[in-house]
Amino acid sequence: MAKILLVEDDAILVEMYQAKFELEGHQVQIAVNGEECLNILKEFQPELILLDILMPKLNGFHVLKEIKKQPSLRQIPVILLTNLGQAEVDMNQELAKALGVSDYLIKSHHTPDEVVSKAVKVLKHHKSGTDHHSAPEEGK
Repeated sequence: MAKILLVEDDAILVEMYQAKFELEGHQVQIAVNGEECLNILKEFQPELILLDILMPKLNGFHVLKEIKKQPSLRQIPVILLTNLGQAEVDMNQELAKALGVSDYLIKSHHTPDEVVSKAVKVLKHHKSGTDHHSAPEEGK
């Protein structure tokens, strides 16, 4: 069982991802915006963060930069989630790579099962000590 922080402002996606992770036996903490995410991280130490890019208050890149600044948080693997168009995806993948994300998933290209499966792989690699910074995926 892993502790996962899901940062997503779409209530339907939150419900689907949370249900899938909990079925797999994981503990899921939810934040619906970037500001709430940073507040939760003061008390909750997840083993994986799933982070939406476009959110109210603070966007995912701002949150990611804050996470990477903090020694106690910077080693936590982060998977970015987005529904941005192709041009924005290409630009954001470069930034995501520079900030050390573990994966970059386009939500419309993945079912909740696929997102959970990729997250579990990242957790396994991280726990085994493998530095898993896969090349963020190209748009399909």
